[in-house]
Amino acid sequence: MLKRMKSLLAVMLSGVLSLGIASHAVAEDHPAQTLVVDSISAMLDVLKNDGERIKSDPDYLQSKVDELIIPNLDFNTMTKLAVGKFWRRADASQKTELVAEFQTLLLNTYTGALAEYSGESINFEPFRPESREDRAVVRSTFSQSGGSDVPVIYKLRDKDGWSIYDIEVNSISLVTSYRSAFTNEIDKGGIAGLIETLKERNAKS
Repeated sequence: MLKRMKSLLAVMLSGVLSLGIASHAVAEDHPAQTLVVDSISAMLDVLKNDGERIKSDPDYLQSKVDELIIPNLDFNTMTKLAVGKFWRRADASQKTELVAEFQTLLLNTYTGALAEYSGESINFEPFRPESREDRAVVRSTFSQSGGSDVPVIYKLRDKDGWSIYDIEVNSISLVTSYRSAFTNEIDKGGIAGLIETLKERNAKS
């Protein structure tokens, strides 16, 4: 099940993160919109200007992801949403392991998607405030060469600074897409079983 989910999300992330790398949209005043647009533009510059170095030195791409992307993602909330109701069953050390392994899984998929970048484009919509001041949604449309446009939404929250806690592609949530797969693993082997499955999957990556 996790293998099938990873294949699905690899496709999603290829769009999400290729989309994230092909925009020259001007960020509006809201800091959440600025964060998304600026990080995407910076990653795009790396892919466009350092292509040869990326091919010869895969660690360089990873270092740029660490610098430009990771600080803007709320992996704790992402993991909590993906694990769902079972999060309360995990003890402190298990929660730490779950966050670490889920982060590795997502970033392995993300870095692979970045390596497939081929000039896709994205357009950001004007920012619209949410009812809660500590929540924000950044809306965009991903345009594929020869393909249909795909709506992509970044969801952010403000907790000591804005960070992304979910991404929706065609109304499909990145983190909740994992929930059924995680539920199946927990039903079979508990929280410990899910952690072990994630470790095995990441080791193969």
